Amino acid sequence: MEPYTIAILIYCDIHSTRDALTEDKYKDLGIAFMNAGFRIKSVSYNDEQVNEVFQVLSGFDAVLVWVNPVEQGHDRKILDSMLLTLSNNGCFVSAHPEIILKMGTKDVLYKTKALGWVGDVNLYSNLEDFVLQFHQGLNKSRVKILKRYRGNGGNGVFKIIKGQAAENVTVIHAKNSDEARVMSRDDFNNEFGSYLATDGLLIEQEWNENLVNGMVRCYLCGNKVAGFGYQEINALYELKVNDDIVLLPPSKRYYFTENCGLFSDLKAIMENNWVPKLQETLSISAEMLPVIWDADFFINDSVEGGTARYSLCEINVSSVSPFPPSAIKFIIQETGNRIRMKNIKSSKVL
Repeated sequence: MEPYTIAILIYCDIHSTRDALTEDKYKDLGIAFMNAGFRIKSVSYNDEQVNEVFQVLSGFDAVLVWVNPVEQGHDRKILDSMLLTLSNNGCFVSAHPEIILKMGTKDVLYKTKALGWVGDVNLYSNLEDFVLQFHQGLNKSRVKILKRYRGNGGNGVFKIIKGQAAENVTVIHAKNSDEARVMSRDDFNNEFGSYLATDGLLIEQEWNENLVNGMVRCYLCGNKVAGFGYQEINALYELKVNDDIVLLPPSKRYYFTENCGLFSDLKAIMENNWVPKLQETLSISAEMLPVIWDADFFINDSVEGGTARYSLCEINVSSVSPFPPSAIKFIIQETGNRIRMKNIKSSKVL
């Protein structure tokens, strides 16, 4: 029997010579796939060459995709259309475009808030409600988080602070968290109203003061926890020094295996409670969950009878890097299982 063939799809401009198999981010995964008996190849993607890329990928059993939802000013509409066709033709795609839209967009926070893993979340789909209700809430809490429908790396995530002047707000974009803009209420409404018009919605999330405790990233392959990452200082972290607020750049993320005792409680609740409920709420079968995805959690202070230890910040699906190292074995096993399931279903159809 011929070995299964795997393509690692990464973004490149039309003149780039990127090769995932030589890059630090992917080369260990590539080596592990080859050692497990798979044939693996790096394939470059950009919208201008979508037809040529489609022809190349049509010969593979699986495509593992690492292209951001907003890459170099583009979106993934053309790419996702191609991936959907590949999937329908029998190729396994690591994160199916339909599943990305179900669980990889920021509105998943609102759709799953009944699970009890996220605090107070609101969704705005029209400008009138946003202008009225958001400012009413901001007047009470003084700080809010606003998120656009899609984004990554802090892009599209904003901290909004009630200004000293009655009609002013301070806006900090997580992508450039060392910059703070003071805006009039009208300018703020116009800017975020344009996001609302473009995306169709805005997500409001409560500000979590426990960000000072750091953030834990739970990595999953399908419905199994594959490891953790801990980051002490994240985007929007604030440090108070002599009554002044200092914004610090994100710190290094440290990785731990799925058996790390520090987060054994999170592993148990994810696998036994939150992931099954997520699947039920969003109607996602286990075989359709992404091969690699993650969920970022605030680590809350322990208060008897109070907030749970962890609360959800966001979920990342479309381009989660193959980290930590402990996830590699899970990715290989899950990819092989998904290819076999695809082949079995195809043979039954025939």
